[in-house]
Amino acid sequence: MSSTLKAGTIEPAPPIAALPNTQWTRPDYQLPTPSLQFLFHLECDLEDFKHIGPGPFGNRTTVLFKGGRFEGPRLRGTIMPGGGDWLITTQHEEMQTAHLNTRYNLLTHDGATIYIQTSGTSTGETAVYKKLNEDPSVKADQYRMRLNVTLEAGDPRYRWVNDGVFIASCGRSGKQVIYDAYQVL
Repeated sequence: MSSTLKAGTIEPAPPIAALPNTQWTRPDYQLPTPSLQFLFHLECDLEDFKHIGPGPFGNRTTVLFKGGRFEGPRLRGTIMPGGGDWLITTQHEEMQTAHLNTRYNLLTHDGATIYIQTSGTSTGETAVYKKLNEDPSVKADQYRMRLNVTLEAGDPRYRWVNDGVFIASCGRSGKQVIYDAYQVL
């Protein structure tokens, strides 16, 4: 998947006055451009995919998580087994899109449990997706997989995650999902 923007760059918003199709009440109101701060790297080990088949919302598949690991400057630990992804796949000619919907628990190195839920899409050529499980030569830049990440913690040491906005850039390698999560500042 190619993009006109280089990885790691942010396209600035145009001057509001350059958006002529709306009467703006405050075209001079300046908003800050967000930045991203690395949160953690994660590797999640997957069970076999279970294809449920076509349903009212698309082609449903589920996959359970065996476990895994994550680490970043402010938190690290393991992925607890038992979570999973309840994804729906749609086909558009030569392209495939998976609408991702995961729920699982992280166990920090110091014993706190953090609930994590993600939603997002993985889209690319169908031929690439057919090779993801077996072909380690498929690279993450051959398709696009992005997530909105929500974290919940009751432990006072990690309550800061409850107030954050997080995103992730992902990939699959065999029976692993790998991603880098970022906090949007």
